[in-house]
Amino acid sequence: MRTDQVQTVRDTFQSILRADYISISDIKQLESLNDYYVDFFNLLPKVLQNQDSFINGRRGTGKMTLLMRAYYECMKTISPIIKEDSHLLYNKKILPIYIDLSQCKEMFLQNCENLEHSFIVKIVEEIKNQLEIIFQLTKFKVGKKDFSKLEEFDSFSEAIKEGILLKVEKRNITQERKNSTAEKIEGSVSLKDAVVKGNRNIIDEKNINYELDEARGYNVQQFLGCLGKIRQRSGLEAIYIFVDEFSDLTDDEQEKFSNLLKKLLGSKNNVFFKVGTITDRFYFGKDIIIGRDIYPIYLDLSDFVERYGGIVAASKELINYTEKLLQKRLESFAGELTMNDIFKGNKSEILRRISREAMGVPRTIGLILQNALTQAEVRNEKFIQLSDINVGIRETRKIYFKQFQGAVQKKVIPGFYMDMWNSLLKRALDEKSKDSNRPASHFMIDPIRKKYLNIFCENFMVHCLEDSRASKCGGNYVLYAIDYDICNDNSIIYANQKDEFTAIRFIYDSVFQAYDCYFLKDRIKSYKCPVCNRIYDEKEVAQVKVKRCFECDEKLEEIIHKDVPISDGNYTEVEVKILGIIATLSKEDAMSAAEISAAVGCNIQKVAIWGSKVLAKKGLINIEKREARNYYYDKVD
Repeated sequence: MRTDQVQTVRDTFQSILRADYISISDIKQLESLNDYYVDFFNLLPKVLQNQDSFINGRRGTGKMTLLMRAYYECMKTISPIIKEDSHLLYNKKILPIYIDLSQCKEMFLQNCENLEHSFIVKIVEEIKNQLEIIFQLTKFKVGKKDFSKLEEFDSFSEAIKEGILLKVEKRNITQERKNSTAEKIEGSVSLKDAVVKGNRNIIDEKNINYELDEARGYNVQQFLGCLGKIRQRSGLEAIYIFVDEFSDLTDDEQEKFSNLLKKLLGSKNNVFFKVGTITDRFYFGKDIIIGRDIYPIYLDLSDFVERYGGIVAASKELINYTEKLLQKRLESFAGELTMNDIFKGNKSEILRRISREAMGVPRTIGLILQNALTQAEVRNEKFIQLSDINVGIRETRKIYFKQFQGAVQKKVIPGFYMDMWNSLLKRALDEKSKDSNRPASHFMIDPIRKKYLNIFCENFMVHCLEDSRASKCGGNYVLYAIDYDICNDNSIIYANQKDEFTAIRFIYDSVFQAYDCYFLKDRIKSYKCPVCNRIYDEKEVAQVKVKRCFECDEKLEEIIHKDVPISDGNYTEVEVKILGIIATLSKEDAMSAAEISAAVGCNIQKVAIWGSKVLAKKGLINIEKREARNYYYDKVD
């Protein structure tokens, strides 16, 4: 690898980090993505089905990349400037619209009715903007057919400008009343009779003045109806609306948006939504039923293990995935370079170690390679060696652990998580001490306690490998592995075969039972068996006065619920990670928004805006300006 090729290699590794660097308005970048994208798990055809779906995975697993790749595949079917045909959509014509919810946060500052209006306005705005990109024209055209003058499009355009009339109200009512009475009496007397005539006129005038107050907006069904008519008249098979960064919304914002999404799903107008979500960080509300209203597409490793016949076989497949990912990127960004030009030594071992640390997360692969290249440059080497990969793995793991450590320090992650982590690591070390030559990297827990480890999985300290792994002693458990580099750091041998982690000693429920009280607070009462540690809901044992375990016949103990100590505020996962990493920085180690965004896996604007307008204003962090750039570090109390 020559000196002038180093930057090309650096750009190659940078491209693996995340898709935030890709602009939806840059056709060349999307073409490049099309060339190097590796659909190893064959998920792209599932995204391109005519159904509402959500793409779910941990941060860094490639949700945004998959959504953008699907977006470009749809563009192939209608854009005259893209010469390549779609081999997945064949003769279908699909109009794609891409919306990033992290850029629409102002919508949620309004009430629910305005949210509906604002989101549809956003869709309309993106239709106009992205059609110009797709066709390089200002007119709404598909192929050679110009239907911008269709009656349906006229009404739709009018709705864009003025909104659909939703209701009319009367206001500013004023009332005037005028009363008047006039009487007239006439009389005459004669010898024959007497006649008296009288007239009485009563005038009662009442005038009411009022103004009409028109409320205009976008009614969802009318909007979808207009969109459906346009789709039919233009010959489109469907319209796909890609909605990314759903999990960047707070819990309250997610619930509000889900109420709107429910109205949009299953429109019968061939308008389908594809929503990007983060594992264990999304809630579609009580009205949206997963598997009926919206279908899941999973990206986490645990969802592919069964397909490959178990975690041992799947781990070998991950090595192939890492190699294929690297080769495709090199072909796209550095066509003349091969892996032999960049890596020196045992390439099989290099790929194996990267795969074990990354566990199928592309961003982790990118971070390892970036750090390894930096280490090679420090040594003035022209090749990346196994020792450089080890340093890259170590530096990447430190970044992830810093995010967790800093978040605990700032109390956005409850402090008991650090205690729970220390308990878990101690148990693994105890297993190692019994026989230092025996692997102790993997462990199993009862599915009822799976949520206990969500925070550890988010920060890549442990990895969920299988949701249903049979133990030698019987029963099915959730299988986890402690991070590969944490195992190396503690001289824990990493398991390679299932016999090395299915024994009863690797069932770690006893480690977590002390923390049950933090997770079961929402239940009326809970009980646990002091022998087998099984947990019972109140309703399971409510019918008997003396509550005993069904299996051990031991008297059950009531779990005492405790409050979870946590700071004020409702932070999303990415916000927790941003604050977490800044909390570990001294003034000398201060990082820019670009550096923090690369470590966390979000866009630079998110770090800059949230860091300056929220964290700094609350006095949680410090900001120092250096050479017209902000640098962020911890606020020491």
